[in-house]
Amino acid sequence: MKRRSTSTLTLVLIGAAALQGCAEEEKSAARDVYRNRPDCQKDWGADAAKCEQVASGPHAGYFYGPLLYGLAGRGLSGASGSTMAPRPGSNAIGTTQAPVSRGGFGSSARSHSSGG
Repeated sequence: MKRRSTSTLTLVLIGAAALQGCAEEEKSAARDVYRNRPDCQKDWGADAAKCEQVASGPHAGYFYGPLLYGLAGRGLSGASGSTMAPRPGSNAIGTTQAPVSRGGFGSSARSHSSGG
């Protein structure tokens, strides 16, 4: 019996660590900024969904490439919407921090109490 509870605890701890690792990556999303759609498509292909035209804000009229996760440890830092140097080898004119709204499990958790 003792062996079974130890393996269950180990699996729970591994699962919790894996979820924590995923959550950390989601906090560090960025997007490449392009002058036009053809420059974006040179990096990301002909799929129009990967090159989104920006309608408002500091990059209005430009195009964003897809979300890139885990760039915070590679020298990318700054406020959301600010533009940093582009990734080496890309056709982008810059890279911007991207706000990420977390969805899925836990995104709408609420605390309830029976009052007592």
